[in-house]
Amino acid sequence: MFDHVRLAAGLGGGPLCRSVDRARSRALLGAWLAMVLAAVGAVTAGAVVFHSSQVEASRVAAHLHRVEAVVRTAPQQADFTASGATAGGYRATATWTYPPGHQVTDQAAVPSTAVPGSKVAVWVDATGSPAAGPRSTTDMVATAGFIALGAWSAAALTVSVAYGVRRSRLEHRAEDEWQTDWAVVEPTWTGRAGGRPGGGD
Repeated sequence: MFDHVRLAAGLGGGPLCRSVDRARSRALLGAWLAMVLAAVGAVTAGAVVFHSSQVEASRVAAHLHRVEAVVRTAPQQADFTASGATAGGYRATATWTYPPGHQVTDQAAVPSTAVPGSKVAVWVDATGSPAAGPRSTTDMVATAGFIALGAWSAAALTVSVAYGVRRSRLEHRAEDEWQTDWAVVEPTWTGRAGGRPGGGD
């Protein structure tokens, strides 16, 4: 890699180094730099998404209450978001008291391991009705990671395609230059340009 840096800067390479060789090195270094910048940008995007999710979760939690409930029925998997249960989660009939002195029995999101008679924490609103709680840290991290990975993958693909196109053009350029140089040198080597030194009959 250091050799490519030197070539790209116009240093080293020896007397046989051509401009196209330096262009190849600059293209490679440019692709690596773009990959690094893409990674930094992707991580930054993920961090921004995670921070925004935290702020939103805090805003949601500020309007809800976490109360202790007694599970009344066996948990059942929920296929849709309703009564505080997230899609794909579990819910069961449970009883809790909120506001103070006001007992509520309703469907609420519960762990899949909950059993009738066990106590679980549920989210409720100001009236004591079950509510979908704020997103978990695990969910926020997963979302931020997915966005960061997706952004980096898209950028990496773009850089790879651009580098491939640039390299292909440089290969064609190198071939053309080789053909031009050979057209000048070949007659001397083969003796077709009046013979070569020490050659001929």
